[in-house]
Amino acid sequence: MPVMDEFREEREALKHGTLKQKISYFFCYYKWHVIITIALIAFAVSMAHQILTQKENAFFAAFINTVELETAGNFVQGFTEYAGIDMNEFDVMFDTALRINPDPASYDESTITSTQKVMVYLAAQEIDILAAGDTVMNSYAYNDSFYDLREILTAEQLAEYEPYFYYMDRTVAEERSEMDFTSADYSSLPAYPDPRNPEAMSDPIPVGIYLDSADTLKEHYYFLDENALVAVAANTRHPETVSRYLEYIFQ
Repeated sequence: MPVMDEFREEREALKHGTLKQKISYFFCYYKWHVIITIALIAFAVSMAHQILTQKENAFFAAFINTVELETAGNFVQGFTEYAGIDMNEFDVMFDTALRINPDPASYDESTITSTQKVMVYLAAQEIDILAAGDTVMNSYAYNDSFYDLREILTAEQLAEYEPYFYYMDRTVAEERSEMDFTSADYSSLPAYPDPRNPEAMSDPIPVGIYLDSADTLKEHYYFLDENALVAVAANTRHPETVSRYLEYIFQ
C-alpha cells in the first residue's frame, strides 16, 4: 500500500479514536517539533527579559591587581547612598578580576587578557575610574587615557588632593608618541619620570590620585601594588558621579 494511502487511513481511524490514542499519535509524529518550538520560545523569552530588565551603569570602576575583601559589598552600598544612585534604575560595577604584571619581560596570559579587557572598556566608554599601581598606570597615562584633574575637580578638591597627585609629563608623552611612529627601537623611548615630582617635569599634568589617605576604600579592597592610585577615564560619561566617588573614598 502506498505511504500516503496508509497515512490517510491512520488519520481517518484517529477521528474515531480515544483521546489517549489521539495524544499518543500527536506526540509520535510531532514530538520534536514541539520540543524545538518550546526551546525557541523559552530562549526568546529569556533574551527579551534580559534586554528589558538590563539596567544602565551609573558608575564603573576597574581595579587592577586588587583583592576584593568580604566587606566590599558594604562599601558599594555606602557609595551608592552617598552618590544618590537609585539601584532600582541603575547598576554600579566594580571589576576586581584584572591582573597585569608590570614587567614586560614577564607577561603571561592573565596580563594579556586583562590588558585587552581594559582597552575594550576604555574604547567603549565603560570605565569611569581605573585603579592600579603607578608602574601599570604609566602606560595608560602616557596614552591620553585620563582626565586632567584640573578640569574635573573643584578648587577645594584640588587643594585637598594635591599632596597625593600622580603627574604625567605632557612633553615626554609627545616625545614617546612621535618615536612610536618613527622608530621600532622602543629601548630609546624617553623613560617615565617620577610621577610624584612635578618640579622635575617640563609640563606636568595631574591625572591621578594616590590612595595614601583613601582609608575608606582600603578598608574593603586590598591593592597588591604598593603605590596604587585612581585616575578618571578621559571619556567618562559620569563626571559628577566620579567627583562624588573621590569625595567618598577620601572623606
